[in-house]
Amino acid sequence: MKARVLNFIRQSHLRFARRDLPSRLAIYFHHLEKAQLPAFTDAVSYFKDLGYRCVDAQSYASREAGMKLLFLSFDDNYKNWHENLDILAKVGATCTFYVNSGVFRDKASPEDISKYFDLNKYHVVDRQTLTRSELRDIADCGHTIGCHSHSHTMLSKIPREGWHGEIAVSKKILEDVSGQALHDFSFPFGMRRHFSDGLRSYCASIGFKTIATGISCQHYAEKVDPLQIHRTGWKLALSLEDNIANLQIDGRLYSRLCGRSTVG
Repeated sequence: MKARVLNFIRQSHLRFARRDLPSRLAIYFHHLEKAQLPAFTDAVSYFKDLGYRCVDAQSYASREAGMKLLFLSFDDNYKNWHENLDILAKVGATCTFYVNSGVFRDKASPEDISKYFDLNKYHVVDRQTLTRSELRDIADCGHTIGCHSHSHTMLSKIPREGWHGEIAVSKKILEDVSGQALHDFSFPFGMRRHFSDGLRSYCASIGFKTIATGISCQHYAEKVDPLQIHRTGWKLALSLEDNIANLQIDGRLYSRLCGRSTVG
């Protein structure tokens, strides 16, 4: 039933709210496994051929509309990010990696890592996270490291006194490991119901300059709020054409009314 409803919402928007691709696109992924690499490289090559340029979150939010900007990011913590650094370099994909700091495999227990993958509910073949040295390698290759909380908990469900351990402590850990000052944050789970104005203000107060969500189909606003960068999830199991269609949906009205994504 839920799948039919979601499909109806998407198809309705494709019929009545489909537009040309916008000049600014923010796309996010999670894991990047070997079987997904052709779909990933095809996607990046497609946008490169159209003249889009990879930028970080701050550049994405600050540049004028009309420039073809592509903000690519990954959420969570996966070993396969490191395994595919050469692929990212080959296709010219400079990315932001929003990392959960509590599950580095050279520090966390196997039991905690297993619980982490169970929580995220992604069907990952290789259920391994990064080591701290692998994260440093990612940073050294020119990618941006961002924070995605310590444990990937739903921040809107924990009391304010828990924010420090999940966000500020995580920021400090990632800065120490990566050697980068962290300015970028993305909320776990990413929908409007998963964060609040209070959380956004807290993140800004401890030094984050951008905050990313996972609310899809919001690319058509002329200005981008750096503390509310909306990203559309790219589904590597779908065809290039279906993913492009998702990016062409103007889902702003639906999101304002329902706080949810038009593409599931």
